[in-house]
Amino acid sequence: SNPKKRAPRSRGRDPAMGKDEMNPSEVLEKCIAGEVPEGNALPQLLHIYCEDSRAVVQALCHKATSVLQQSDAGQAAVRAGAFLVNVASFLDKHREDEKPRKKGRASGSLPEASKPLLEHILFLTGGKNRGPRDKATRAQGCTMLASLALQVPEHAGAQDKLLEFSLDKVPSIREKAVRGLAGLMPSQLAEMALLARTSDPCTAVRASAVRGLRISVTSVATILGRIDDIEACVRSQLFLRLSEQPSAVDVHGPAALTRLVAGLSDRTSSVRTAAGQAVDAWCQHLGGVLVLLDRCDLLSDEALGETAAAALGSRFPEEGLKVVKRWLGSCKAKDAKTLPDGPGPVLFARMALAAMTEATREEVLDVAVLVQRAEAALEACEKASGSAWQDYLLRQLLHVVALADIADEGLRRNVEKLAEAVLFRGPLSKTPVKDFGTTDGTCRMAQSAIDLGIVILRKVSGLVRFQVQTVKTQALEARCSTRVVLLVSEICQPFETAEDDEGEGQSFTTRLSLQIQELNQQIESAQKTKDNIDAAKTKAAAAEEYIQAQKLKDQARKNDKDLATLQAERDRLLQKRDTVCLRVLSIVSALLRWSNSDLRKDPALMGTLHQILLPMVSLPALSKAVEVSVVYAICLFSVRDGEVAKAHWSLMLTLLRGLQEVEGADGEASVNLQCDRARAAVAARALADCARIHGGLLDRDEVLSAASALAAVPFSSRQVVIEPLCGWLLSLGHIFFEEHLKEPVLEVQWALGWMLVEAFKQRRRDPEEVERPKEPPKKRGLSWVTRPANKQKPVDVPEVNPREQEDAEAIAMASRLTQFFALLPKLPGKHGAPMLSLALESVAESGLWRRGVLLPHNEDGQTRWLRNFSWPELFNFVHERLPTEMRFRLWRCSLQICVSSPELAPLAEIPFALASAAAEAPPGAPELLQEALDLGADPEALGPLCSRLPVPPKAKKAPALGVPPEPKLLLAPADGVNAENERRAELACLGINIEVWAPSDLEVPKTVPLHHRMRCAQKAKKGPPQKGIENCDSGNSAPPSEDLKAAQPEPKRRRFKQAEDAPRLPLQEIRQASRKSAEV
Repeated sequence: SNPKKRAPRSRGRDPAMGKDEMNPSEVLEKCIAGEVPEGNALPQLLHIYCEDSRAVVQALCHKATSVLQQSDAGQAAVRAGAFLVNVASFLDKHREDEKPRKKGRASGSLPEASKPLLEHILFLTGGKNRGPRDKATRAQGCTMLASLALQVPEHAGAQDKLLEFSLDKVPSIREKAVRGLAGLMPSQLAEMALLARTSDPCTAVRASAVRGLRISVTSVATILGRIDDIEACVRSQLFLRLSEQPSAVDVHGPAALTRLVAGLSDRTSSVRTAAGQAVDAWCQHLGGVLVLLDRCDLLSDEALGETAAAALGSRFPEEGLKVVKRWLGSCKAKDAKTLPDGPGPVLFARMALAAMTEATREEVLDVAVLVQRAEAALEACEKASGSAWQDYLLRQLLHVVALADIADEGLRRNVEKLAEAVLFRGPLSKTPVKDFGTTDGTCRMAQSAIDLGIVILRKVSGLVRFQVQTVKTQALEARCSTRVVLLVSEICQPFETAEDDEGEGQSFTTRLSLQIQELNQQIESAQKTKDNIDAAKTKAAAAEEYIQAQKLKDQARKNDKDLATLQAERDRLLQKRDTVCLRVLSIVSALLRWSNSDLRKDPALMGTLHQILLPMVSLPALSKAVEVSVVYAICLFSVRDGEVAKAHWSLMLTLLRGLQEVEGADGEASVNLQCDRARAAVAARALADCARIHGGLLDRDEVLSAASALAAVPFSSRQVVIEPLCGWLLSLGHIFFEEHLKEPVLEVQWALGWMLVEAFKQRRRDPEEVERPKEPPKKRGLSWVTRPANKQKPVDVPEVNPREQEDAEAIAMASRLTQFFALLPKLPGKHGAPMLSLALESVAESGLWRRGVLLPHNEDGQTRWLRNFSWPELFNFVHERLPTEMRFRLWRCSLQICVSSPELAPLAEIPFALASAAAEAPPGAPELLQEALDLGADPEALGPLCSRLPVPPKAKKAPALGVPPEPKLLLAPADGVNAENERRAELACLGINIEVWAPSDLEVPKTVPLHHRMRCAQKAKKGPPQKGIENCDSGNSAPPSEDLKAAQPEPKRRRFKQAEDAPRLPLQEIRQASRKSAEV
């Protein structure tokens, strides 16, 4: 009643409010319209809420209804919805500080505003299992629900509705639903939905799902599967999520943690920043960088471990300096030979030292102490033979020795003695035989202890890897090679003992090999005796001659004892011979890898070929490892010298063509096949490299013979030659094209075809699993992690199934092949684009196109249509990269398939591929299509193409007598089949088992795929099609692709089914009539 007391409140009001200041609807309306700032409206609404909370809630619900009804207004509706959510959250935030002022209300806090608004929006969006048809309304409702879920995280109805929205077909709705689910209270259903959305096709949905998931034993497997996501934003959200829960580092296994730490070197700066935040949080949680590095798996994948350690060394230079001083700096004499307990400290010190400046490195590093530690590590390797950890420690120390600067002569001699000791007693490379000839295997061999010993020995001799060749450097190279060859002779000297007259003039390897060969014959004889005794014993027991059976049993026991003795002696001799041979071969191969010497001016290095390698390759009873190592060393010589390559050209061709003899063997169970593939892989790389390097010395026929041998590889061993063949074609493809113009080189064209098929090969995927509340959906494909069992244990890299590993390698190879074929038309010269065209023609003319036919496969009662590769993707890839004048060849070979195999061509979706490219059809395509229809192609399948191509002009009158008719561009069906059979027979004569690559014929399925069936059902009402491009049904549609499906408008869902007898307006006829009138 006192006006003086009301004055301050009146001065705080907004004059624009006037008499409507107590009406919440007016306040909301004016703020949404922009007449009142939001900062003034929120306190006013709070004041009204304290007076009458129910009126404010009703006003919010009423405005929410209007917003959803006008959701198609665009950004205005979005801003209005966000404002309503802000009002509700503001009221809930300050309701604890305010007291209700309405008379008759009990004292206490004000009621919530977000919960009734959320329930009202749930009602507007249809509730559970119902929803609006308009996607704008669904999007607006999902946005408001997701925002309000942060205020009411325990609401069950909101969770159910957001779960429905997370399966919506609109990506933006799924993304907002995922954000809302992340803000709810933790529940199994919400976690399952987020786990499913981490593999969503939309980038924003995956990023939001990864950021919203809580890291636990059940979710860490799926989260870590996004490490290799193609989008940088998803990877950055992953690391941001990890940085928010540093205690979850205990859940990760060693291999997974190594992969995460390696994210510091990601190719995108945003991911590196996010990974840095996660690593900082882990280091703070664990108590240091070394503790984190000790938890990583540094031995399984050494390259990945080095990447992680280098990133940590660059990020934490102070900790790196301390570790370098501790293990590589000066210390007391008694501590000089102390070795660390794990690989982390030495690796971290090495990477930190490499990141330092040269001045800091000289100040910190003590080379004398380093040499003593390396000698101690070498002694530890000899004591613990076969220990991977000791070998790894020695190699890390040798890396640091190779990095150090040596200026003192005494210190140089000590380092030289260390290098010689490593060559004498260092551990050999443990590269498997199957990895010889691969890039990974070569990299592992180049980082072995023997290679590091060669590098250190060259460094103390004044040589580096890359330097200008002069007379002085060649003299140093020859001196270093001589020193290494003398070391090899010293290694073999203890075994060269005096023998009897029969052994004079023979080396110890020859003597041991002859002894092993004799033992093998004795073992084979003893094995046959054992088989005979077992058969006789079984026969005697069956005849109840027990005395004879007992005698045979005694003979078998004595024979088994003799057989065991022979096998033990053979194994001892094998170990003795192979150890020396493998060490000598490792030293020679390492010297060839790191030397810059001219072989013709280096008699010591060149002499190893004739005095060591060639005699060794002719030894009897060679083991597989020694045989592959000898071939590898000979191939290294061939790459270095053209004359050596020409002399051993036939040997390398024979090794590569030898794969055709073992086509049907089991590669996983046969050691011989692994050896043959390893030798072939080494020979394939050597042939390709020699052809490119020594092309001026080799004849054109020899260069082309390398490509022919690479192309005629068996189907089971095709992965061996892909990289060498791509390299040959990129460098010497013009030779193939020139020779192909003179006379077709079918094997190389065949190789282009099957490589193109491999580039578009489709991997078999498991069917989509239905989301069940009992367990989260299982992850498909290859991953860094596995699903955890019931016991809570760190998630780590699983043991990969061999089939899955082969699929992963094939996928990586397909990616590289796609890059190769994309680069092919861009090569300088005029041969690149024709080679791409020849590749597709090879697929069409050899029968490889049948691998793209959709065939039914029944699994678990469901029929799935699978194919080996996608013809539409392959055709579109080639078609868009060729010039217009060359596309006619693609259309001709594709339509020839439609003529020769009219039943299988639609199942391979060849007509659909042509229809998709109709807008860029080459000149003459309508005439070619008309000719195909005249020869018997399916007019129904080619209907979409007919509707998109212009009608060709009518054929001219028949030529006069004596005038030859125009040649046909397509063959008749029988002639087309005969031409394909002739091509397959010619390829078979070249040594290609064409039936293994692609069948000559396929049985036409009795059913058709669903999308083909729907198309046929639509055409059944229009009667049978007629031949001729002008009579083809214009309403035919090609099988829908994913892009076409996405471009089609969303079909309207009808609430009630229309009665069958309801009158229908002739809308189509009316539209056609209106179009004709408009044209007139």
